Amino acid sequence: MRFFRVARQNVQTVVDEIASSRKPIDVYVDYVRKIVEDVKTRGDEALMEYARRFDSSRLTIEDILVPRKRLAEAYNQLDDRARKALRKAAENISKLCSSQLRRLSFVRNLEQGVKVVLRPAPLHSVGCYVPGGLASYPSTALMTVVPAKVAGVPRVVVCTPPASEGLLNDAVLAALYVAGADEVYAVGGPHAVAAMAYGTETVRRVEKIVGPGGPYVTAAKKVVSGDVPVDMLAGPTELLVFGDDVRDAEDIALEMCAQAEHSEDTLVGLATTSDELANEVLKYVKLIASRLERGKTIESSLEKNGYVAVCDSLTTVVELVQSLAPEHFFITSKPDKIAPYVSNVGLMSVGRHTSPALCDYVVGVNHVLPTSGQARVRGGLSVLDYVKLATEVRVLKGAAKRLGRHAAVLARAEGLTAHAAAAGRLLDEKHG
Repeated sequence: MRFFRVARQNVQTVVDEIASSRKPIDVYVDYVRKIVEDVKTRGDEALMEYARRFDSSRLTIEDILVPRKRLAEAYNQLDDRARKALRKAAENISKLCSSQLRRLSFVRNLEQGVKVVLRPAPLHSVGCYVPGGLASYPSTALMTVVPAKVAGVPRVVVCTPPASEGLLNDAVLAALYVAGADEVYAVGGPHAVAAMAYGTETVRRVEKIVGPGGPYVTAAKKVVSGDVPVDMLAGPTELLVFGDDVRDAEDIALEMCAQAEHSEDTLVGLATTSDELANEVLKYVKLIASRLERGKTIESSLEKNGYVAVCDSLTTVVELVQSLAPEHFFITSKPDKIAPYVSNVGLMSVGRHTSPALCDYVVGVNHVLPTSGQARVRGGLSVLDYVKLATEVRVLKGAAKRLGRHAAVLARAEGLTAHAAAAGRLLDEKHG
């Protein structure tokens, strides 16, 4: 792991050094663009060629669409504890999304005679990408599909890559059953993104694409984003922990290892004002990683991208966090001195008991979060990504006359005389 000493005057230098270990997504774009264009042009024929090359050589076009009854079978085959865990996670995600949705609707009387109504209207179709293949992510199936169904999206499409045998993971299928996915396709990678974006003979196009993926999937989302909106370009996992109590060293190290097991590209770090804690965490990380099932991935990730930043003050810590804009930020101590001043994070876990792992699965907040500094401009996936705001305005006669004068003045200032005339007609009594 890399070690930095950070003062206010070198925060940006440290941030640049930390970020330099990651490949920019543009490295993958040219390669991916050819695949996207091919699927856009040749449809199912190209989709199946890439699916057999990258997903499973056993796939046929008939295997791509997964019937709803297969989802139900997978759910029924799970043990009771797994079914309960899926239902609990889905319930909490749904509760939070429903609360968000309710707050989007309102009626306001802005002034006498002027009423504005805002109401969320669901998108007609959304494509959710759920990573798979070597690993399986039933939690991501819930995180992407449940908000869509709460929002009222009538057609929710899921693409997720199968294992090399051509089969999808039962836990993922069960999660999609619980979440209520409408269409599920056993295909992944850039070709799946292209199919959802442009449509093929088998996969109808969608209005928007959401969900995380590896660099090739993320590059494909960037390529299609000029034609089909996407949620964000979410890359490898990021976690920054702040702590200064040496008693938390083992817990912090475990949380860092937990996020590092995602992949060798994970960016995991500790910010602290305590040299003693920094040294203890480094010690525990080595001990913990060596005994975990995915220990080699963790060790490689931390060796390539891991870091410890010992800061000269809490103010410097805040500046470092705000400049890095990490996906996850976990605060184990002094939360009241840090949390109120931090906004550039995908998700902030506050307090030593608020494990980011809990947030990844069952708290109800979404784990599809902005990475690579995007947390400066947006938060995590939410019900907001699945709706648009329909706005209705009603202006009564008196208010129309009153406001018409101002509108006409502004229109003339812009040289738009027809606008001025249209607003000015409201001043004429005969239209009253």
